[in-house]
Amino acid sequence: MKGARFCAFLLLALCSRQSLNLVGQLGAWVTAPYRFVRLASVTKELAAEAKTKAKELAEQSSRTGGGAAKTLKEFLPAYMRSHVIARTPVHQYRELLNTTLNVLLDSIFTEKPFDFQPYHQAVRGPDLDFYAWGNDFFRSMIKWRHARVEGLEQLQSIKETLAKGDNVVLMANHQTEADPQVLSLLLQKEGYEELAEKCIFVAGHKVTTDRLAIPFSKGRYLLSIFSKKYLDEGTEEEQEAKAERNKKTISEMQRLMKEGGHIFWVAPSGGRDRRRAETGRFGPAEFDASSVGLFLLLAQKAGRGDGPTTHFMPLAMWTHRLVPPPEDAKASVGESRSAQRAAVGLSFGQALDVKKEGGRKKFPPAMEKRVNELYDGLDQAMP
Repeated sequence: MKGARFCAFLLLALCSRQSLNLVGQLGAWVTAPYRFVRLASVTKELAAEAKTKAKELAEQSSRTGGGAAKTLKEFLPAYMRSHVIARTPVHQYRELLNTTLNVLLDSIFTEKPFDFQPYHQAVRGPDLDFYAWGNDFFRSMIKWRHARVEGLEQLQSIKETLAKGDNVVLMANHQTEADPQVLSLLLQKEGYEELAEKCIFVAGHKVTTDRLAIPFSKGRYLLSIFSKKYLDEGTEEEQEAKAERNKKTISEMQRLMKEGGHIFWVAPSGGRDRRRAETGRFGPAEFDASSVGLFLLLAQKAGRGDGPTTHFMPLAMWTHRLVPPPEDAKASVGESRSAQRAAVGLSFGQALDVKKEGGRKKFPPAMEKRVNELYDGLDQAMP
């Protein structure tokens, strides 16, 4: 009898919770037109101010800012709708959009863009915390009911590994420019934001040269490098400069690994994922074995003597619907962007042991296989 009463109580509670959710959804839909009008008014006002500022900056600069400014203008309507759906308070939206427009316009029209060192440390003030701003920018664009993090037990393992002075290298696929922000926002939700906050991203040159990407990159710890597919572009002098830059970056990687207690994120494919020809669905791009091998070598050197151990962990990222990449395999500086609210997911796997996987030659395909397995699991679970 008691069991029957408990089951009835549980069912009633579940129905009540579902009813409350339904009421909340209905309320959101009913008030959506009002929120749309309010946010549209703010957007129109701030966009007019931004247009005036853009004209003033263009008069003072040799740059026209045409491509980036056009992309920003096309981006705004979808971005505003994301805040309508996310029910962002008007005052928060005004403050965020005002900051965003000013930051991006300054980046577009400045004569001399921000100078990223081979190892860039996140700019957290004094005027603006670029890390927090970047996260806030993308927060409304995530469909939180469909956000997913698998392998939570690995996050605790990473935390403990870093605390004892060892390194962690997350070997991941890469799908969108917003991947660093997605990592932060989803780990924040799970109580592990400090891991993403201190994560050092091994990034391609585009994120430090594209005028719209630069402000977001300023908020991250970065090791910037030219991937192999771009090294042969440009004049002989430019190619030499790229090679020299890569040497300096690798030297910084080595220093940080020897220091210990660091977490790195690297996409061994050297770029963002594209649709698989055989299925038409997104999937991890092929890993560059030499990229994986470089990290193995650096880790081996760092661990000599009493040096720290470096642990290699697979990470699958399902983020392609959020600021999707262009169909072309090569990214271009100033590429167009589109934005829509999207489901996102992460899946962390257990660290792989280099020796158990057959040594340095067999490790790259083993890591790639594991990332693909984690990704396929996510792909089946995501809406």
